This record gives sequence, structure tokens and C-alpha cells, in this order.
Amino acid sequence: MPVYLLGIDGGGSKTLALLCDAQGVEVAQASSGPAHLTNDLTGACDTVLPLITTVLHQAQLTPAQIVLVVGIAGAGDDRLKQHLLTALKPEQYAGCYVTTDAKTSLHGANNGAPVVAIALGTGSVAMRLDQRQQEQQVGGWGFSIGDEGGGAAMGKAAVRAALWEQDCHPDSYSSLAQYIFSVIGQNKTDMLTWLRQANANQYAALAPRVIELAGSCKAALGVLHKHAADVELLIKATRADTTLPVVVLGGLAAATVPYLSEQVQSWCQSAKADSVRGAILIARQLADVAKPGTLPPSAPHCHTDVSAIALARQLSQLPTESRAALRLDLAGLDSESLLKTLNQADQTVPYAVALAIPTLAKLVDRIVEAFAVGGRLIYLGAGTSGRLGVLDAVECPPTFSVQPEQVMGLIAGGHSAMFRAKEGAEDDEALAVADLTAIGFSSRDVLVGIAASGRTPYVIAGLRYARSLGALTAGISCNPATEVLACAELAICAAVGPEVLSGSTRLKAGTAQKLLLNMISTAAMVRSGKVYQDLMVDLHASNAKLKARALNIIGQATGCSLEEAAYLLHQAAQSVKLAILLYHYAHDRLAISSAEVQAAQQLLQQTHGHLQRAIQTLVVQPCAV
Repeated sequence: MPVYLLGIDGGGSKTLALLCDAQGVEVAQASSGPAHLTNDLTGACDTVLPLITTVLHQAQLTPAQIVLVVGIAGAGDDRLKQHLLTALKPEQYAGCYVTTDAKTSLHGANNGAPVVAIALGTGSVAMRLDQRQQEQQVGGWGFSIGDEGGGAAMGKAAVRAALWEQDCHPDSYSSLAQYIFSVIGQNKTDMLTWLRQANANQYAALAPRVIELAGSCKAALGVLHKHAADVELLIKATRADTTLPVVVLGGLAAATVPYLSEQVQSWCQSAKADSVRGAILIARQLADVAKPGTLPPSAPHCHTDVSAIALARQLSQLPTESRAALRLDLAGLDSESLLKTLNQADQTVPYAVALAIPTLAKLVDRIVEAFAVGGRLIYLGAGTSGRLGVLDAVECPPTFSVQPEQVMGLIAGGHSAMFRAKEGAEDDEALAVADLTAIGFSSRDVLVGIAASGRTPYVIAGLRYARSLGALTAGISCNPATEVLACAELAICAAVGPEVLSGSTRLKAGTAQKLLLNMISTAAMVRSGKVYQDLMVDLHASNAKLKARALNIIGQATGCSLEEAAYLLHQAAQSVKLAILLYHYAHDRLAISSAEVQAAQQLLQQTHGHLQRAIQTLVVQPCAV
């Protein structure tokens, strides 16, 4: 089946689509309105998806024949990018990649060859593509920080210059000041109102007139020279010590280049292609690895693994797989500094978990309902996520005296995968269905799929199977807008961001998952009557340590001595909950009759194991035994 390339360039004013064959020859094109993820996430998706459908319809192609690359404004925000990626349903394409429009512009600037690209629009951002096809971004942090070299920064400088004239030369305004005051107001009240309300776009709207006035107004020329100096600084910082050519892009490019120094102008060249062509170039790189005998230019002698390259591109878009913005030289730190760095990163995890509490509460309530009708809680995961699920499950019987089958953890690869990684198990979709079938999973049960990345095939397949049976499903991921979350009825996301050790999701992501599972099982057991006050009264004293703990719990709950607690525990056949209830039967008596033991057991059954309710019932209706 021939592969076609589809590039999308989404921006604040319009969105372009270009469809080419595998050689880059145009087949079809279309355009639509703006698509900016930050400004309007829903609107951007509503623009991009129909545009893709239109182009494919024109060419009578299916998504399976397409390598799709979307370069879109706002994709630097991982959460927004993941939302669009999920909406695109990447699994239906031969390849699918979402990135920023700055990146597609970078690749188009010099037809994919090494280059420094400077984009000057409302804001400014610089990117470098080096000989190894590695990218480096400089700037682009937004107007509130500065974005020097952008239109908004130029407009702000012009307003600042005009206000300086008003303060120092109120009787003689330059053409620039006259223009600025015509926009922001002629009196101080109007000016202050405008300044309080103005956004980046309003400041940027001043830039074209500033450029026009520069030919005849010294004040405007000074603003333009300052702007050019900022751009030149950005170029030099990005180009560093390389000899790469420079392409200045965007609406301010033509007005800026003539004001750069001769040396910097000598580095500059015109763009060889636009952003949508840059998207096609990236798509072609993805498609080229599928050709027999075709190797990536950066690794001419390596073995080409098409699926691995495609997966690598997908993973690179996940926050947990990305590098932290602050590049850390972990290998250069001493032990104490390294441990402090890890600890500081861990401190962000509880805040991410806290945001998931409303959805966690819904899940807990549904688990309690499931328990009441004989349903079970089943965790499903692979690797670290699977091990955490198994760990939480196996702790429930000794802590809450539940049967091992009531809370179970399934890990891709089975028992042996707990102790040694089992290659390929997480990609086996059929295995998930087989594992759930083997334990008799039914519509009464609750399935919680755990995947830090949010894309593990084993977990996704398990969630889909559980939903097909009508069971409640919940997905846990540390990346937003992932397939695991989309497949589940309840989506639980703890967005912890990049790891200190890039890609090592056993760190923050693992900690977040452990906290979430702790909360789920503990809250479900509390709500199911397994806890009295803050005490583990359903603990079963099966060994010396647990028996000692049981005695302390009985004493704490009743105020009796350890000797009395030991007697009560013996009479209750090592059941802490029954021992506490028997204390309320005994009152000041030390002896407990068999009839009282039987009556206490019946009362606990009547209250479905809720000790608090049983004690309240006993107080209201004293036992006549």
C-alpha cells in the first residue's frame, strides 16, 4: 500500500493542509480557520479534524495510508498536545505526530537541513536544527517574561517611549507618541485603563505603525533599533559557535533584517519552504524508514526498526518521557545534592495527586457498591505499574481481613514478571483478555487499569474488554489525555510532568501511582466498615507482630488493659473487631459467655461488618443475653 504524507500547519489566523505523495509531490490541499490550542482547544480540534477528513476525501484515501504531521500553535503545552493527539486517534494512521508550528517552520526553513530559525510574530522564539538533526529552542517563554524581538515587545517598547515623552517633554510629542496616545488615550485615566487591560495581541497590533514611522520619526527608529538588537541577541545565542545559516520568519521578518548588523545579515538567507512544507518534510522522514534499504541520514549504518522509531516519536510527546526544562547534570552531583534533588522533585507529587481526588471519590463509592454485591477490585498493569497494583492488592488481606480474591492485582507476564521484566508482555493485548477471563472477571467487578504513560496496550485491551462486559472501569495515568484515560469510564490523572531522571517513571510517576492506589483501597475499605475510628479493626492476628498490634488496637478502642485485651482477643478467636464489640457486652465483667460471642457475631452480620453501627445498636438496644 503506497504511503502518502499529510502536513497540517495550524496558527492563530488560519490552518493549512497539504497532502503529498511519498516523494513530496503535491496531491491535494485545503485551508480552514484558525487552530491555536492555547487560545481555543476545542475550536482547534474542530478545525483540524474536519480539515483532515476533507483532504482525504478529495484524494480518496484512508487514514491507514497516511503519515500525518500536525504543527500547531500551543502544542508546546503537553496537556493540550495530548488532547489533540487523542482526538486524532493516532492508531488509525500509518504514522501520526503532533508538534509545534515552530518546529515545522524550523524544518521548512532550510528544507530539513541544519539551520537556525527565528520566528518573529506576536512573540518570538528561536530554534536550531544541528547536523545530528537535534533541536534546541531558545526563548518563546511568553509575553509576561519578555519575548524580546516579538511584536508585543516592540509595541510595549513604543508605549514606554511615548509615556516617557509625556513625563519629560509634555509640550512636544513625536509622531510615535502622538500615534500611541491616539490608541491608548489622551488622559491619564484612559491610559491607565488601557495599560491594565492590554494583552500581548493589543501591544503587537502597534508594531506595524511603529515600523512605518521609523523612516521619519527618531523615536520610532529608536524602538526599531532596540527591537533589532533584541533579535540579534536571540540569533547569536541560538547560533552559538556554529556556522549555521539563519532564517528569520514571521510577519516582522522583512522589517527586521535590514536593521541587523552587517555580520548577522551575512548569516541570513530566505526560507526555502513554509511551515506546512516543514510538516511534510517531517512526515517524509517518518515514512522513509518504512522503505526497505532506506536508513535515517543521521545513522547510515544502523538497523532501521520502523515500529521503534514511530513509537519513539509518540513517546517523545508524553510529559513523563520528556526531559525536564531544567537540564540537570545528575552524574556531576555529589550524593547529598543528588538526594536533595530527588526529594525536591518528589514534593510536587502530592499536589498532582490531590487534583484527582474528586474522581477518586466517585471510584471509591462505586467500589464500595461493588463489594456490597460480591464484586471485586481488580488492578491491571505492566512493569512498575503492574507491580504496584499487585503490591496494593496483597496488602489488603492482612490489613483488612478480606479474602485474597476480593482485591487482586494482575501484571502483564504473570507471577514471574513481579521479579524480572518479561519482554513484550505489555504489548500483548490478547494476554490481558486471557488474564481477566482466567479469574472469572464479570460485570460485578471493578477494573482499575494502571499505566504511567497512558498507552500500554495490555492495559488498554483489558479496559476495553471489561467495558464490553458492562463492568466499571477506571484508568490511572500520569499523562493527560491518553488512551488509557479515554478507554475508562473514570479517568484519573496525576500529571507529575517530566522525571528528574528522564523517562524513569518509577520515580515521580511511580510514587503518584502508589499514593493513588493507597487511597483507593484504604478509602474503599473504610467505607466498607473495615475501620473503626482510625483503627484497623479488621486486622487478623495471624503472627506475633500482628497479635501485639491487635492488643494495642483493642486497648486504644476501649481503654482496657493489655491483659483484658488479650482475653477479649482470645474469646473472639483473634478477631479484633469482634473483641472490641465483646468489650461492650462485658461492661465491667471479665468473663464473656459463648452466648455473648454468638450474639456479637450476629450483630456484626446484621450491620454488614460495620463496628460503629454495631456499637450504636448495642447502646440503643442493650443485649439481654
